[in-house]
Amino acid sequence: MNNTISNALLVFVAGSSYGFIVPAVKTAVGLGVFPADFLPLQYLTALVLCAGFMLVTRVNVSFSPSHAKLALLGVFTGCTSICYYNSVALLPSAAALTLLFQYVWVNVAIECVVERRLPERSTIVAVAIVLVGTLFAAGVFEGGLESLDPIGMAFGAGSAVFYALFLFFSGRIGTDQPASFRATMLAAGGLVVTSLANPACYTTALFDAATWPFAIGFAFMGVIIPTTLINFASPKLSAGMVSVMASSELPVGILSAWAIIGDAPTPLVLLGAALVLVGIVYKQLPNLKKA
Repeated sequence: MNNTISNALLVFVAGSSYGFIVPAVKTAVGLGVFPADFLPLQYLTALVLCAGFMLVTRVNVSFSPSHAKLALLGVFTGCTSICYYNSVALLPSAAALTLLFQYVWVNVAIECVVERRLPERSTIVAVAIVLVGTLFAAGVFEGGLESLDPIGMAFGAGSAVFYALFLFFSGRIGTDQPASFRATMLAAGGLVVTSLANPACYTTALFDAATWPFAIGFAFMGVIIPTTLINFASPKLSAGMVSVMASSELPVGILSAWAIIGDAPTPLVLLGAALVLVGIVYKQLPNLKKA
């Protein structure tokens, strides 16, 4: 039981690490450092550190062309970062976070299409709860929807789609490979897609001292810490427990944005975020009961 609790806490910390990205992005934008500037450098830093760790610890991997599929996970992660960071920059913290968490029902839709089966009744109820919570968290019932940047909303929707794709394929690609190798390939794929999105950063942001603290910080918060902890702890937990504990990103993101940069949510927004979490827990109840 103690091992279960400690591993669950590690996944909780991993989700919380993602949550602190919200005030960090807001702070960077406030200082004139935008996601397009530091995202490629974030993945470059993560790639160098992960590859260096593999060399130091002498991780033995017989590389084959099939392993290159692992970079696909990095492509999805990089696209998630591009969409999510820009969504955070353009929207209130709670709205950006809640849009990301639409991955819950997007992932259900992907599974239904790929596996050609209808979702269970409990899954439909969970998705309905998440969608109702989203309406509250986005400020629909407070007349705040009109004030939300449509481009930010589009980025937020994109982050949910790419994150759902990442979750779907992460359990199907390279699961037998060492965690450090998976993290390295993930960083490589993320580096490719973020560099293609803004190749100009290598002639501008690369030589800007103001960019590197954010690039290094996001490399740890957005890649190294969460992927390392989840890769270590998730094999020892049920899928339901991992999903529930990793959802700590939502409350931590909202509360850290409130505490650090004063982006205060309204009571209805907090209610919406709570409903999203309830939906996630409800969706995972069958897996939790099995565990």
